[in-house]
Amino acid sequence: MQIRDRLLTRSFVLACAMQLFGSLAGALYILFPLFVRSLGGSEVTIGLYAGIGAAAAVAVRWPMGFLLDRLGRKRIMLAATSLHAAASLGYLAVEGLGPFCAALVIATSVAGGAMFTSFVTYASDVIPVTRRAQGLAWFGLWGMASNGLSPLLGEWLIRRWGFGAFFLVAALLAVSCLAIIASLEERDHSRPSLRTAVLPHTTPIPPAFWLLMSLTFLFGAAEASIFTFLAPYVTSVGLSPAGTIFFVYAGTAVFVRIVSGHLPDRLGRYPMLALAFLLYGVALYLLPRVGDRAWLHATGALAGAGHGYAFPILAALVVDLAGQRRGRAVSWFTAMFDLGHTLSNPALGALAEHLGYRAMYSSVGLLAIAAAVITAVRAARARKHDRGGPPTVRNI
Repeated sequence: MQIRDRLLTRSFVLACAMQLFGSLAGALYILFPLFVRSLGGSEVTIGLYAGIGAAAAVAVRWPMGFLLDRLGRKRIMLAATSLHAAASLGYLAVEGLGPFCAALVIATSVAGGAMFTSFVTYASDVIPVTRRAQGLAWFGLWGMASNGLSPLLGEWLIRRWGFGAFFLVAALLAVSCLAIIASLEERDHSRPSLRTAVLPHTTPIPPAFWLLMSLTFLFGAAEASIFTFLAPYVTSVGLSPAGTIFFVYAGTAVFVRIVSGHLPDRLGRYPMLALAFLLYGVALYLLPRVGDRAWLHATGALAGAGHGYAFPILAALVVDLAGQRRGRAVSWFTAMFDLGHTLSNPALGALAEHLGYRAMYSSVGLLAIAAAVITAVRAARARKHDRGGPPTVRNI
């Protein structure tokens, strides 16, 4: 392996550490509904604050992409993480629900959205192009680990010392992340003018980009069907709890990234993406058709394997097409993933309520399988195009 293809560089290791501490701080807010409830909020209030936060996190993505390319990654990472730390400390002064608490929710969500976009963009800068899918898979491990560790830490803090300690630790984790960011080297980036903030008509956006945005949206919707509705589904059919299924899901995703995260870079990104959607779609289709917990865990493992491959491959393909507009491309990618979650939940809920969970999971599963077919066709066309010459990273 050539030196320029080495993945475990100082910059990459520090980027992973940044991802770990930033994600630990952000994932604590999985428990934020408990804080709302402690202040007298109802389920409707919890939903309202969640909606405000989700809208703010999505809205910040598009301008954030331009700023990342204009001002550089490090400035944005420092600003976003500082805002997250400040907002966490701000909750120490909250005495009730109202405009001040809502403003802090918006600030936390904006910071979280900006951190996610800027961290992924920086990671894509320091990962060799020939190992981009593998590098993003390893980078993403630390975020997945945080989703399991932070709720456990948060519950312990709340139980032992209350919400004051909870928000103080969130701020300390963000400050630790800031210290890591301060030690990072700024990467080269383009400096577009305001006039070129949007791609000019003379530089059309390639159709493959919009295909990737559609696939990202669909993946977000498919993931929402599990993360939002799995727990109520298994409860309704008497197969609860769902916690062990999520554990198998996350464990499998981590396993495939560690053991086989290099395969998309070796075998081709589109072929492996087709496999990822197929695994996820089959898991969703089978989910309402299995009748015991052993098979539920097996479907969770299938879905986890699909997730383990899909997200880093999609991110790598988007970055492949980005050129000097990497910040904006990653902002579109993360926004479409979040939109898939946000916009699909009401539709999936209505489908489950009126037609049942079997119809809901079958529909989403078949859509994911259709995405696998579309992606496989795209891979076959790329191979045909490259026949007679060396394959390129962008086309496979």
